[in-house]
Amino acid sequence: MENGSSLRRASRRPTTILTALLLLPALGGCTGIIPGVMPHDLRYDAAKLEHDRCDPTPVDPRLYGPDIIQKVEPYYRFVMGGPNGGESHLAGAQLELRPLAGVTEELLERGLECRSAQIMLGHAQALANEPYAFADSWVRIDVKSGHGAFVVSLAAEDSARAREVLERARAFAPPRP
Repeated sequence: MENGSSLRRASRRPTTILTALLLLPALGGCTGIIPGVMPHDLRYDAAKLEHDRCDPTPVDPRLYGPDIIQKVEPYYRFVMGGPNGGESHLAGAQLELRPLAGVTEELLERGLECRSAQIMLGHAQALANEPYAFADSWVRIDVKSGHGAFVVSLAAEDSARAREVLERARAFAPPRP
C-alpha cells in the first residue's frame, strides 16, 4: 500500500512543477522563473549610491570641470578570444587630470560617482558633453594616481555608449595647444 501511494504522488509531481513554472511569469513581482526578482533599476542603484556615499551638498565643481583635463585617450578592455587569443574592445575614455590640492584618488572617484548618480536622478544638471554620466545608464568610473596626475577610466555599458563617452570626453576637454 505504501508503494502505491508513493507512486501516485511521484507521478503527480511533474505536472505540478510544470504548472508552477508556467504560472510564475504571470504572477506579479516575478520575472522569468525566479520568484521575487525584479528587473534591474538604475535609478534605484543611483539613489542607493547617493544615499550611502554622497554628501547632500553638490559635488565640488573642481572635481568634474573641464579645466583639469590634460589629455583624453581611448580606453580599451582586453578580452580573451579571437584568432590571436585576445581582442581589444573600446570601453570608453581615459582622462589624465591634473592634481588638485587636497584631493585624493578616493575623493575624486567618490565625487565623480556622486556626480553621476545626481545627474541620473535629476538632482544635478550635466554640463555640455560631460563624459562622467548619462541620464539613463552608468559610466563606470575608476581613478588611479601616478606620475603627478590622476588617470580616470570611464567605461560604458556597450560599444555604442563607449564611442559616445570618448566623443563627449574629447569635446568636453579644453582645446590642446
